[in-house]
Amino acid sequence: MTADERPSPPPELDRVGHEALDELATREPAALRAASEYLEKLAAWKEGEDAPSPDDGEPVPSPDGVPERASVSMTEIAGATYYYYQWREGDEIRSETVRR
Repeated sequence: MTADERPSPPPELDRVGHEALDELATREPAALRAASEYLEKLAAWKEGEDAPSPDDGEPVPSPDGVPERASVSMTEIAGATYYYYQWREGDEIRSETVRR
């Protein structure tokens, strides 16, 4: 591939996947490498190989709308893993539960 040839996205992606890749294509190389590293970790996590947990010292990625400073606890219910995020906004305590 020459410098003028942009790589083609994988054909098995759906519309949303293609849109995400189109957005990433506008980013700088360092951001693309960081996203690539994250996506590799996310794929391994989804396969159950290296699932981050609050107990193993690995940072658990926060979902959209949840600050990184939120405390995270993990529980398993009926074979499904849930993360419980809790944080303070001013005088209010906020929380969100996400199934993993």
